[in-house]
Amino acid sequence: MSMTVRNACIRGDLLTAESLLTQAIHTDGNSYRSYANRSVVMARQLNWDQALRDATKVRCTDGCPS
Repeated sequence: MSMTVRNACIRGDLLTAESLLTQAIHTDGNSYRSYANRSVVMARQLNWDQALRDATKVRCTDGCPS
């Protein structure tokens, strides 16, 4: 998570965090970290459907627990 996204989350500026993470996803659609982080942001906004959609796109590629 970038410092800008992290700071936005800490400030409670979830719309900015969501926007930045969405931009990151548009840049790299395979960025599981961006999907995971946006899922958390969406859950904090009580947007459960979008949080679940993002969470299902998360794929662990390295060092996944078995």
